[in-house]
This record gives sequence, structure tokens and C-alpha cells, in this order.
Amino acid sequence: MNISRRKFVLSAALLLPISRLTATDLKSNVNYFLQGVASGDPLQDCVIIWTRVTPTDPLKTHVKWEISTDPGFSKLIKEGQVDISAHHDYTVKVDVKGLKPGCKYHYRFLYQGTISEVGETQTLPEDLKEGDFTMAVLSCNNWEDGYFNSFRFLAQKTAVDLVLHLGDYIYEYETGAYGNPASGRINVPKHEIVTLQDYRARYAQYRTDPDLQLLHAKKPFYLIWDDHELANDAYKDGAKNHQPNEGKWSERKKAAIQAYLEWMPIRADKGSEVRRKFDIGEDISLYLMDERSSDRTQQMENDQPGFNGADRVIIGESQYNWLAKELKSSQSIWKLIGNQVMFSGYAVAEGFRLPKYNDWWLGYPAERARILDMLDREKIQNTVFLTGDHHESFVLAVHKEAQFMKYTKSHKQKPLAWELLTPSITSRNGDRRSKAEINDFEKMLQDKNINPHLVFADIKSHGYFIATINKKRFRTDYYFVDNILTNQAKEYKAATFTIDATTFGIS
Repeated sequence: MNISRRKFVLSAALLLPISRLTATDLKSNVNYFLQGVASGDPLQDCVIIWTRVTPTDPLKTHVKWEISTDPGFSKLIKEGQVDISAHHDYTVKVDVKGLKPGCKYHYRFLYQGTISEVGETQTLPEDLKEGDFTMAVLSCNNWEDGYFNSFRFLAQKTAVDLVLHLGDYIYEYETGAYGNPASGRINVPKHEIVTLQDYRARYAQYRTDPDLQLLHAKKPFYLIWDDHELANDAYKDGAKNHQPNEGKWSERKKAAIQAYLEWMPIRADKGSEVRRKFDIGEDISLYLMDERSSDRTQQMENDQPGFNGADRVIIGESQYNWLAKELKSSQSIWKLIGNQVMFSGYAVAEGFRLPKYNDWWLGYPAERARILDMLDREKIQNTVFLTGDHHESFVLAVHKEAQFMKYTKSHKQKPLAWELLTPSITSRNGDRRSKAEINDFEKMLQDKNINPHLVFADIKSHGYFIATINKKRFRTDYYFVDNILTNQAKEYKAATFTIDATTFGIS
């Protein structure tokens, strides 16, 4: 699916009460930058900048890039030239080094007389001093479920420093298999994506979305994958949504990872480098996990032999040792774990159906218990799980409990960790239920006799949360949109929660 430059700029202008930085000094009437620009993985002295060129003449292989401290590029501080080729789907990733900490920058690309959109990015500060660091946390944007309105609203929030995307950036399904026909949005290609070219085409389609393009142009991203960047319920050696007639899983997995690394502005050249860490002085440490491709064993039902076995893992020995060592040695006030699937879990009353949890951490009880034991034994302070995948909004205290999936401890008791689940951008949740069913389920969830560890639950809304972090507190603001079936939606703030750095209590 291609979108013209004029249509893209016009649609963004109609939807947003803010100005957009556009490349006006065009020497060519051809737009080679149909998927926009993006940046990611900022450190204190460097950042990745990204674009993709749609070449009409593949022999023209050079792309120029520029970075400046002003949007007019009168103060050019870095520039260079890179090659593009079909080998990497004509994508461009540049690790711009030698930058200053805590600074904002503007960047652009030039190809065959055409200038790309101008992107905005920034480096990490050396520390928080007495200020805030603000990070939007989101996941699960399915094309066929609706419009990415939340991206547009988030792009307007100038106080937000960066975006953390926790996975399910694309969905692999064929048209009609997983989505809402009422949206009128159709996948490209229409069949389930299996090959390298399939995955590339699906990313190319998603990146024509004007709201997603806008957010990438306005904010740097940290990204990790979940299962749908590969296939539903993926694990190391297969996936629920991979069948024998779709070829070898190893080949499909390799293709999916290659396309992801080509299309995402992350500092990784191979799948094993998706696991990574970012620090802001001794204030924040952010750990981004790979809970799909490296060591995860196949999902099982809780009544199957071996369900509780220590050999059943999500992250595996190497990644566990890395995380445990990092947490034990960290001097940071806040230890944040970028986590794909729900860690804490919740209970339901008799007569209500518990969502299938075998793909969550609850489906791997031995490794989950090992992490809880480590947090308890080592007295790790101020750990917060930032979680996607579930499509619904939850705030939960993480405790050690005597019995598996029996929640007895209150959120008012100091937990080992907090878990904050971001809703989906569009992917289906409880929104297909009747209002009465939604109200009954949410009321049941918040019954303290059933879930004493639960602070907040919303099963039907779409959006994201913003974490505003300083030395004293971690504030979470949930933002929801009122409609995903039209691009004329409105946004509202739904809830706010604050975790105190000293007491680790929530209010």
C-alpha cells in the first residue's frame, strides 16, 4: 500500500492541531521516502536514525544524511553518506555518534534531489538531577483492528522524551483472520506473511500509516518484539500459528528477525542483540528482554505432565543470569523491565472465564518463581515491570504467594515489584463484549476478596500510558481514545497512579 506525499501531509494536517516539519526544499517531484523517518536507541552520546528509500533506479545507491541542532539545518553538526541495496530492503540505519547528552536534534535524508521529512530526536541525559524523564509505553497496534489514533495524540505531547514499544508492532495474519471488518483496513499482503518479502511488505504497509509515521518523526523509540513480529505464541522452536505446510520454522523465524532488524531503528545487527540495557545515571536502568526467540520453550497446559518443570523457561539461563546480575549490581533508583507478557496475573470469580494464561509468565511457574525468589533474596528495590501483550490496562502488585495463582496479599503491603500493563493501540480486547459484560467483569476483577493485589483494571479501552519518572516518584498516566474505527477520535486521561521511591507504595 503506497500513500502519496501530498495525501500524507494533508491528512496529518487535518488531524492535528500542530505544525509538522516537512521538507519544502524539494528538487524532485518524486517522493522516495514513502515510509517516513524514525530514530531510536538513544544513548547519552549517540542515536540511531532510520529511513527507507523506494528507488526508481536501484543503481543509485547513495543516500546522504544530516543532523542539526535546528530544524532549518543552519547549524549542521553531523553528516554522512551510506549505501542502500536490496539486500537490506533499501533501508537506512545510521548510528550517529559524538552527540551531547540530553540534547534535541533534527535529522533528514537526501536522495536523488529529494529531501525526506525532518525528524526530531534526542539523546539521554546523564542523570535526572531534579527533573523528570518522561516515557510513553505502548504495544499491540493491529492494522485491521482500527486506526492508530493514539500515535497522533502522543506525537503532540512535547514533554514526552521517548516511546517504549513492547511488541506486536505488526501482526502476521491473513486478511480477516484477526481484526475488525468495521475498520475497513486491509492487510498487505492479504495472505499470512511467511517469507522475508512478506514480512517486509507488511512493515512497509504499517509505515505508510500517517499517525505512526508522525510519531516516529517526533520521538525516538526503544523497541522489543513479542510474538506477532514472528507468529502467534512464538517460542524458540515454533509457534502456534506456524503449520508444517508453511515451511521450516527456522527459515520463517530467520526471515521475520531480518525484516524486524531492517525496519526498526534499533542498535542491533542480529537477533541476540535485541536484549539490551539503557541507563540514566544512577536514576533509571531499563532492561529490554527477549521472551520469544532465544530460549522460550513450548507452551503447555497446567494439567500436562512437566508443566512445573524447571526446564520450562521464557528467558532461559543466559538471559536470567544477565538480568539477575544487572539487578543485583544496579545502583539505580528505578529498575524497569521491558516485559512482553503478563508477570503477575490475576484471579476470576466462579462463573467468569480466566483468559488463557499459558503464554504468560504464569505458564512457566518455575522460572517465574525463580525471579520472585531472586528479587526477594537480593532485596532488589524499586523494580517495575512494564508489560504489553495483554491488550488491557492493569496495575498490580507483585508478591510471593504460598500457592500458585492464589492471591492473598494486598497491594497496600509493600510488594517485590509493581507491574503496569499498557493497553493495546488497536488490538482487540474486551471491547467486543456488551457494556453489561464489561462492567460485570471489571467489577469482579476489582473485588479485593478475589484480587487484593490489583489496583486498576480496564479491559475495553485502547491507548497507552506515560511514565513520568524522577528521583522521588514514578507517576503513570493512562490515556485512552474513544474510538479506533475512525480517525476522528478524541483522547482523554483515564487514571493516574504514583509509586513512591522511598516507601514503594502506590497512590
